[in-house]
Amino acid sequence: MKTMKAARLLGPENIKLEELLRPKVGSKEVLCKVVRAGICGTDYAIYTGEFSFVKNGGIKFPMTMGHEWAGTVAEVGSEVKYFQTGDRVVGDTCVSCGDCVKCLLGDYENCEKVRAVGTINTWDGAFAEYIVMPERHLFHLPEKVGFDAGAFAELAATALYAVKCANVQIGDTVLIQGSGALGLLAAKLSKLSGASKVFITGRKKTKLDLALNFGADIAINTTEESVAETVLRNNGGKKVDRIVETSGSIQLFKESIDIIRAGGSISTVAFYEKVIDGLEIDKFVFGNINLRGVGGSHGMFQPVLELMNSGMLDINPLISGRYDFKDINQAFADMKTKNEIRIKWLLNF
Repeated sequence: MKTMKAARLLGPENIKLEELLRPKVGSKEVLCKVVRAGICGTDYAIYTGEFSFVKNGGIKFPMTMGHEWAGTVAEVGSEVKYFQTGDRVVGDTCVSCGDCVKCLLGDYENCEKVRAVGTINTWDGAFAEYIVMPERHLFHLPEKVGFDAGAFAELAATALYAVKCANVQIGDTVLIQGSGALGLLAAKLSKLSGASKVFITGRKKTKLDLALNFGADIAINTTEESVAETVLRNNGGKKVDRIVETSGSIQLFKESIDIIRAGGSISTVAFYEKVIDGLEIDKFVFGNINLRGVGGSHGMFQPVLELMNSGMLDINPLISGRYDFKDINQAFADMKTKNEIRIKWLLNF
């Protein structure tokens, strides 16, 4: 039997590289050899045990994390039609049942039996030498898109879906709350979607400086200035048309209600993990404000990959660290100690 190395999370802050059997391939499944994988904030929250789904049992140990990855096809099932050995691929973040009405309509993320790759109700993820995925959840990497960019495809697709859910239109003014990798991508994709002016908030100067070279027009350090005052001062006294909330800060979410114009739209793609008290819901009602939750990347992989292939979306500035797979424990340790500079760590296989 063939084996592989996998980084198994046995419990909070306890990752062990183990030798496991390679997953078996079903008739409609594809075995992929992982070449590159990204470590995100959700992975770190699972690792520390602070993630709400760890606490409520939605994530059980041991498990294999990793939902941002790119690789090559190693083996295909007997009924696989569109992939063959050697193809370069990226994978979705969910695995659906494939048989329910939602799945038959292609609405995989809303399948009642959906499992998340490497996170909630876990389908074993890509912090391993191999991952198996149903064919319907795989995408070919275009010719000019490398494995580094491929490992960003899921994150960029989620950011694009958040921008779409905020209904960003040509000429709109947009505020991105949060300057992590997701916020930076949302800023860039808002600009590519036609936004006339993009604001972004954050607390780290290094990340805000990067944002100004990655789609944002005005960066707001929330430790030094008022978001509302800065927006009004730099927007002709007007509130913004759209807001994409990526920070997970309840305070910034509450402030967003006072910064969005009447009839504007807010999409939130963050995990808050708290009950929000003191939320003035009437402001949504009387302001005709649209609020949209964003859980996933529904249909956005292909557009993002095409943007990458055309050269319009270059993710290289967001890579702030590289680690060999064998050094995954050090990578997670550095998530905390190097937070000032961390945008995205990549694992090399």
